[in-house]
Amino acid sequence: MHEAKDLMLDDYYKLRITSKRLNSGRYQVKFFATVKKEKELYGYVLVEAEETLKSVTNRIKWRLMEFDQDGSFANFHLFSNSSKATSNLTIFE
Repeated sequence: MHEAKDLMLDDYYKLRITSKRLNSGRYQVKFFATVKKEKELYGYVLVEAEETLKSVTNRIKWRLMEFDQDGSFANFHLFSNSSKATSNLTIFE
């Protein structure tokens, strides 16, 4: 993965990401997402250097779709971050 300073992906989730290379060689990707023009979320995902930008954004979008499909956005405050952290991905409100 190449280091992204600020990348905006204009689609359903209005996803914006930045990345930072860690001493371990991995990347910490911070993302901001606006869902349905009403809910603003942010989060972090830890990725390996070999991962592509496409695979990282797909993983983030997949997690956002899971929230969207089960109606979790309405009750987002009820979930602890650890219960929604998968694949080194954490989402905050």
